[in-house]
Amino acid sequence: MDSTAEVAALMLHSWDTTTDRTETAAAIRTKPLMSPDWAANQIEPERNAAGAPWLVAAEHQGYSTPSIVPVQGDLNQDVAPDKAIRAYTVEWTWKTRDGTTVHDAGRRQITLYLEEHDGQWEVVGHQSRDMSKTP
Repeated sequence: MDSTAEVAALMLHSWDTTTDRTETAAAIRTKPLMSPDWAANQIEPERNAAGAPWLVAAEHQGYSTPSIVPVQGDLNQDVAPDKAIRAYTVEWTWKTRDGTTVHDAGRRQITLYLEEHDGQWEVVGHQSRDMSKTP
């Protein structure tokens, strides 16, 4: 379950402005780790609502480089033998094709809800919360 959650958290924050129109493109790529019901909810919007960091990165054909750290405390729970919650702080920077940092780091807390079906852990829901940059 932990590896499914970790990979999903990273994939959901892996963007390439040369191929992705919106942040939701990453969620669509993550569908194989999701339950069929949750995967059906991943629909790319007509417009990108990501804002200035995305636009600056796109000017430089940028891509994100995410990293995750588990959230401490009681947010991470094994709710039942076949249900779990995992939360991570995700931080990413935008890089150009030559590896130069384009924009300050983005930071978000993501909570993933997982269930085991037929021996396979699946993401059945996720939510995220933007976090202000700490000095």
